[in-house]
This record gives sequence, structure tokens and C-alpha cells, in this order.
Amino acid sequence: MYNNWYEAFPEIGLITDKVLQQKVIDTCEEALVIGGWNLSDIDSLPFTLLIPDTMISYRTHVRTVTRMALKVYEEWGVYGEKFKLDKDYLIAGALLHDVGKLIEYEKNAEGKTQKSKLGKNLRHPFSGCALAVKHELPFEVAHIIANHAKEGDGTLRSPEAVIVNKCDMMNFEGLKAFVGMI
Repeated sequence: MYNNWYEAFPEIGLITDKVLQQKVIDTCEEALVIGGWNLSDIDSLPFTLLIPDTMISYRTHVRTVTRMALKVYEEWGVYGEKFKLDKDYLIAGALLHDVGKLIEYEKNAEGKTQKSKLGKNLRHPFSGCALAVKHELPFEVAHIIANHAKEGDGTLRSPEAVIVNKCDMMNFEGLKAFVGMI
């Protein structure tokens, strides 16, 4: 299906720092290996287990959150240099915000996605953050991953982390609302 990460997630190419691009890819690669997935699985892996029988894939969700964050970045420019966001960190954080789900989830004997043993004990913001630190991503990116979900509520999020959190929550809550309407 995809020959490489740039085909699966073209937004990686929007990161101007080539070293950061590679660290994003390396982090994703290791998460796939640990979780027992292949790159071809990202279109069939559900982005959440909290919306029953969701048809929205991990890939679609991650790309949507990333593109939403980029739209916010474009609009944010009205605030000028004093409030300038780090675009590379924003993109990397958005692309990796759910990387821990590749470890948190597994396929059962019937081919259904379920929580893995690790996932039952450690939610994806923690496992994703640990992978990011292991792959020497900037702490600012690890911060986005660690604080993008409810685990970050009550913490002081960076501006980039606030944007990824809100884009992720709009995506999740919006889709969850549709389920209640169907």
C-alpha cells in the first residue's frame, strides 16, 4: 500500500529539519515493531476504541489532526513574532501525538483490535512520550505527545501542545457526537 512513511504521512515532508523528520519516522517505525503492526495496517487500525466500530483509521485521524494544527498555525501568524509558534515541533507533535496507540493496541485471535497488556497498564501519551525521548526528539515534541490527552489536563501546556490537544479533542468529540446521532 505505502512504500514509505512519506507516502503514508506526506506531512512529514513539511518538517524543515531533516534530522527531526528522520526521528519522527524512527519513532513510528519502532512503535510498529513493538506493537506487531506493519505500515500497511495503519489504514485498518481504528484511531480509538472508545467509539464502537469506528471506521476512522489511525492514519486518517493523525493526518486530520496534523492538518487541523497546520490551519491553526496559518491563522496564528496574525499575532506576530512575539507569539511565533515552532512549526516543526507542531507538525512533529501532531504526527506523533497518538504514536503510543501502536503499542497500546493489538489484534486478538479474531482479528479485532483490543488493548494490549501494555495498553491496559500504560496509556498512549506515556508510551508515545517514552518512545520520543528514546529517539532523542526535542523535549518540546515529547511534551506535546505527553500532554495531548486528558493526562495533560491541569498542566501548563506549551502553545503547540494546546493546539494539538484542541485539534485532537475536536476530532474525537466531533466524531463521537456523530455516533450518538446515527
